[in-house]
Formats: sequence, structure tokens, C-alpha cells
Amino acid sequence: MMKSKRIFFVLSIVSVLFLNGCIFYSTKPNEIGVRTKKIGFFGSKGVITEIYAPGSTYIFFPFINDWHTFNTNIQNMEMTAKISKGDLFGQDDIKFKTIDGNDISLDLIISYRIFPEKAPHILAYIAASDLELRTKIVRVITRSLPRDIFGELRTEEFYTAELRAKKSEKAKFFLNNILEPYGVIIERVLTKDYRFNDEYQQAIEDK
Repeated sequence: MMKSKRIFFVLSIVSVLFLNGCIFYSTKPNEIGVRTKKIGFFGSKGVITEIYAPGSTYIFFPFINDWHTFNTNIQNMEMTAKISKGDLFGQDDIKFKTIDGNDISLDLIISYRIFPEKAPHILAYIAASDLELRTKIVRVITRSLPRDIFGELRTEEFYTAELRAKKSEKAKFFLNNILEPYGVIIERVLTKDYRFNDEYQQAIEDK
């Protein structure tokens, strides 16, 4: 009986010390949380496949756990020639040649979101934050592939909104083929302003 009381007392002290060392981790209404076990006292260590729900608070011991959150909202990435507007400060539109050889620059908006259920995979293998995912994966791929697809248009075809829309849908399809394994889905590819080189633009105005 005395031995049982001692064990209970020791466990109580350990529990109090453990809880006093714990930290509250929260997710906003538009976030999901992913926990990483740094030390595997009970089971294996690494990224936990469980997803922690939006708008909630959890308690974990800080030294043996890491905590990351990912935004689940649709995010817009605008690449534009306007210096003070868009994803980056400075001229950031995409430049390419039409199929008949004219230089063109195009403002583009990419709307995307992550697959919430793939957040642990994103953390384990791809990116540790929304910003890293955006800059190292989404931005790099969405600036490259659309050049080839919109470059299939002839110069004069850029004036036809329907043809630009068809290429936007094609770009969305192929971007999703590439990005879905990364846990990202493209919701929309939207074209904005476009500009030809000065010589061709002057010829259009003269005509």
C-alpha cells in the first residue's frame, strides 16, 4: 500500500512538471496544423500524419515537438508589370514569344490552394511554410509552363478573349498535373493586360 502511494506521488509530480512545461499551439479558422515529433519516446519520430483542425488549440511539450501551420484558403499570386503591385515588388510579368515570333509580356493571376489532407506530406517533403511553398514550388512552375502554352497563340490571336481563355484552361490542366503531387491545386489561371514590343505596338497603332 505504501509502495503504491509512492508510485502515485511520483507520477503526480512528473505529470505536474510535464504540464507546466507544455505550450499551447493554435490554428486560425483558415489554417490547419501539422505536428512533428522530434524525439520518439513512444513510437517513431517524424511528421505526424494526423491533421490538426482549423480554429483549435492544442497542448504539446515544446522540446520534443515542432509545430507548423498551412493556409487552406484560396491564394492569389499576381505577376504583373506594375512595379508596386503584385506578388513581388518590381516588374514581374511573364515574357515570351508568340508562335509567329513577336515578343509579348503578359500579366497573369494564379489562384491556388493546398489539399488539406496533404499538409503532412508537404511539410515532410516539400516546404515548411506557405511562403516557402509559394516561392519555391508554385511560383517557379506557374511562371514557366504558361509561357509555352500562351506562346502557341499567334500575335493577332491575343486580341481574342475566347482564345486567351482556352489557353488559360489548358494551362490550368497541365499545371494541376504537375502540382497535385506537391499537394497544390490550381483553381484559376487569369490573364490580365498584355503588351507587345514597341516596334510591333507602333505598327498596330499606325494601322
